[in-house]
Amino acid sequence: MAEMWRMARRELSAFFGSPVAYLFIGVFLAVSLFVFFWGEAFFARNIADVRPLFEWMPLLLVFLSAALTMRLWSEERRAGTLENLLTLPVPLVSLVLGKFLAAWALVAVALALTLPLPITASLLGPLDWGPVFGAYLATLLLAAVYLAIGLFVSARTDNPMVALIGTTLISALLYLIGAEPLTRLFGHEAGEFLRFIGTGARFESITRGVIDARDLGYYLSLTAIFLTLTMLSLERLRWAEGGNPRQHRRWLLVSALIVANLLALNPWLGQIKGARVDLTAGQIYSLSSTTRDSLAQLQEPLLIRGYFSAQTHPLLAPLVPQLRDLLRELQIAGGDRVRVEFVDPQRAPELEREAGEQYGIRPVAFQTASKYQAAVVNSYFDILVKYGDQYERLGFQDLIEVKVRGETDLDVRLRNPEYDLARTIKKVLQGYRGGDNPFANLDQPVRFEGYISAPERLPEPLPALRAELEALLAELE
Repeated sequence: MAEMWRMARRELSAFFGSPVAYLFIGVFLAVSLFVFFWGEAFFARNIADVRPLFEWMPLLLVFLSAALTMRLWSEERRAGTLENLLTLPVPLVSLVLGKFLAAWALVAVALALTLPLPITASLLGPLDWGPVFGAYLATLLLAAVYLAIGLFVSARTDNPMVALIGTTLISALLYLIGAEPLTRLFGHEAGEFLRFIGTGARFESITRGVIDARDLGYYLSLTAIFLTLTMLSLERLRWAEGGNPRQHRRWLLVSALIVANLLALNPWLGQIKGARVDLTAGQIYSLSSTTRDSLAQLQEPLLIRGYFSAQTHPLLAPLVPQLRDLLRELQIAGGDRVRVEFVDPQRAPELEREAGEQYGIRPVAFQTASKYQAAVVNSYFDILVKYGDQYERLGFQDLIEVKVRGETDLDVRLRNPEYDLARTIKKVLQGYRGGDNPFANLDQPVRFEGYISAPERLPEPLPALRAELEALLAELE
């Protein structure tokens, strides 16, 4: 440990003893401020948050991390000082971790200098500090992965420019694999797999304010993998011809086992869906007690089936993973009493016929347009909730809300999916118990209070609507 900290202090002194640290911090702050205040990123949103600061952070870290690590090992090789380091009575892991911690500390310093932005935003309005903490944590974790990649590539070459280009390509590839523009080109299953192995989707998940053990394990395992490969690359450099082949094979075997176990860690963690912490104010990404109480009343299996087409409107495609996550949360909370299925009716003709004939679920024609062409795509975006012989369906009109930002800019988001699903579950539960009578299981009086002006004071067509409401209330009473 002492050697590792001495190595880290040596590298930090080298950073701040040259223009490298100051250039890195200056460029990082300049780009961050430009992105934060550029266009309609902050002021036009009329929301006290710092989300614009972190929207471009993954791409920014790709280039800055590559520039920061390109000389860490390649310059040692080119200057001939690497041999001196490798012959010192210091464990190789201390050398590698020392350089890594020095670069990571420099990123942390640059990131800490952006703290006045969320503090200022909190003075302008109510700021939810949960997503802010998650965003800073996600940035540090993502930087750790990119720095580990940079150290590995730098250890493989004595040319800093080659290290810069190689690190940029590998880091950018990991980010683009799970990026939304690429995952839209594939179906839901393929898109989720790409998001599973990409760094971008994990980053967005943590910046929401949800700390998931699967995301933490992903970033930490990737960092450990590339640090292990860095150690193996440096160890191979000091293997002399005619050395001990048994020791060489031992190094290769141990490194392969470490990498294999770290890769296997992610599918194993993927099965653990409840190890998460919702840091947001109001726990907006956690199931409410009302929803859990409704699930606790289930005595028969509850079927929740999502009908989602692989080819759908581009604005609806990003909402499908969010609904999938919520339905999985319901499945976890309900245990064996809740069965969740995801179906693409266009790939399952029998289920498509069943959806249309039994439940009245049919595809909707969505119009899509690009710069060069316009098209119409028939796709499904529905959820079926079935309990016994009672069922309800939620279409895209029930699940989404559309906000117009400009003449051609639409913001499509989920309205309140947990509330809609909880209300639907309660409705089918009461319908099953009461035989289609929603009042059969009431244990307390229901009281209606309406604050409505007199008919002569209401503009048209509200007087007629008031009369219809009064007639309906009388019928229900």
